[in-house]
Amino acid sequence: MQSRVTSYDGGVSTVLEAHFEACDALLIRALERRSCEPELAAAIRYAVLAPGKRLRPALVRLANQCVGGELADADAPAAAVEMIHAFSLVHDDLPALDDDDLRRGRPTLHRHTNEATAILAGDAMPMLAMKLLAEVPNGPAMCKVLAEATLRMIEGQMMDMAAEREALSANEENLRSLQAGKTGALLVAAVELGCLSAKASAQQTNALSAWAGHLGELFQLTDDLLDATASTEMMGKRTGKDEEKSKLTGVRVYGLPGLRERIQNCRQDALDALQTFGPEAEDLRLLTEEMTDRSR
Repeated sequence: MQSRVTSYDGGVSTVLEAHFEACDALLIRALERRSCEPELAAAIRYAVLAPGKRLRPALVRLANQCVGGELADADAPAAAVEMIHAFSLVHDDLPALDDDDLRRGRPTLHRHTNEATAILAGDAMPMLAMKLLAEVPNGPAMCKVLAEATLRMIEGQMMDMAAEREALSANEENLRSLQAGKTGALLVAAVELGCLSAKASAQQTNALSAWAGHLGELFQLTDDLLDATASTEMMGKRTGKDEEKSKLTGVRVYGLPGLRERIQNCRQDALDALQTFGPEAEDLRLLTEEMTDRSR
């Protein structure tokens, strides 16, 4: 297993670091539950177990903990949401979409294997995710949450493509709608799955969902900032491509000074959403700060 840093350096969050090992282990167990054709299985493992923040499965676990759940009950939804995220990255990287060669510091799946295998592996991952959820308590409700979030994520990707064709106006309303789908939907789903795994109250779920929505905007706007200001070596993926493709981003809508201000506003909105919680949400507050200050 890849070694992880244990102090926050702008790249790896100390909050997420505490969940890395458990997230990797539950992903391995989840992949072992359903055997696939060997070449397909290897491609899925390459995508799902790629080095990364494990933000989404960690959010499932953090939400479960915040509302007093049993962490073991969060395993299946945590694995499922990461599989959806992995599938989205595989398909996003394809030549027909973002045409990227590098992801998380190594070749994208279609470069590591071939386009056909990458497409089929991407197709398979959502099926594995839904199968996992169908086998646990609250499975139907979890499937509904994750399916809706996946649809919203795909709609966000369609808006992203429309913006590249200049068929979508570059304004704040469209930017927030695009990013709420493309990035925010899966983060909100992650905390909702964590709440479902812990049988949280509606009040708890609503508050954590609001926090995750603000965190999603914060995360994507920070990504936009880093794409414009960080190096490929620092990020582990090609930077500067948003401007090349005339994507609808925070840089384009706000400019760099305005984007930095908007990021701080999102940070405060996220922290405000946690006001109904006490010390049990301290990790979520710290994660908000770390996501604001990340450098990759």
